[in-house]
Amino acid sequence: MKKTLSPAYISGFCYELSLILKAGIPLAEGVSLIAENERDKRVKAALTGVCGQLELGERFSDAAAAAGIFPKYMLDMIDIGEKTGKLEAVTLALSGYYDRRESISKTVRNAVVYPAILLVMMLFVVVVLVTKVMPIFADVFAQLGGSMSPVAVSILRFGEGLSRNWEIPALIFAGLLAAGLVLARVPAVRGKFGSLTFSFHLGKTVASAQFASAMAMTMAGGLDMEESLEMAERVTANAKMRARIRRCRSLCGEGQSFGDAVTKSGVLSPLNAQMLAVGIRAGSGDTVMEEIARRSEQEVAEETEAALSRVEPAIVIVMTVLVAAILISVMIPLMSIMSAI
Repeated sequence: MKKTLSPAYISGFCYELSLILKAGIPLAEGVSLIAENERDKRVKAALTGVCGQLELGERFSDAAAAAGIFPKYMLDMIDIGEKTGKLEAVTLALSGYYDRRESISKTVRNAVVYPAILLVMMLFVVVVLVTKVMPIFADVFAQLGGSMSPVAVSILRFGEGLSRNWEIPALIFAGLLAAGLVLARVPAVRGKFGSLTFSFHLGKTVASAQFASAMAMTMAGGLDMEESLEMAERVTANAKMRARIRRCRSLCGEGQSFGDAVTKSGVLSPLNAQMLAVGIRAGSGDTVMEEIARRSEQEVAEETEAALSRVEPAIVIVMTVLVAAILISVMIPLMSIMSAI
């Protein structure tokens, strides 16, 4: 099975397709132009194959599916665009959808990666302190004929043990890192992680932003509300959000308005649900949903920045207190010895 393209690439590709369609250029010729400028050999070969299929009279959705590098959601939406005669609008909407998806992914990655890097760097400082600096203090105490405090002696022994058996913690750390990277690629694990983070407000905001973005795309593509909800549920990775979407569909099936169903199911906030209800009555539901997606994305960025502003100082404070405690356990006895000389 071929690896699908990144959201950032798909966003640019779909935008180029929308420009090609708007200019009235045949798709086969347009895809050929995109393939000529492609540097990645794998992608270039795939796009050339798509171009060949189009020249033989195949539908674009079928040709793209045969290439094996495009995600199913994109293929489903292109198929809908071809059937409804709104392929230009669908490709433009897909470009915005994958651009927002990439932006949200980067925001969430930054919220996890940067504090992790900071924590690793601070731990490295502590390791150097207990393995390299503490033995120097021990030599100073020995030369002065004094003794270190019990806490300092314990830290020194821990550092000596770490120096002698450094391979063990290194292997454990490498194993945990490798396991994390492998598990992150397993859809079931990502879904469980998404369900866990959903209990926090940031996770809920991310899921709501993804839902709004998917709904804006499907509504712009000409799907009715039931089909839009079904597509949004299909592409949502978060299990709890999928359950809320199913409840929303059920409420709509019972005859409730979409605005009420969205509010009662908790898919969107009451304010956004009210905005959407007004937009639907005005005949601009897809435009309002697009605005909700943009606002949700902005809220994700703001909440991530706020979370980072709390996590970073907390890590720095904890590690600073730890380093200070280690140094104090050595310096106070050393100062007592020096004052007695």
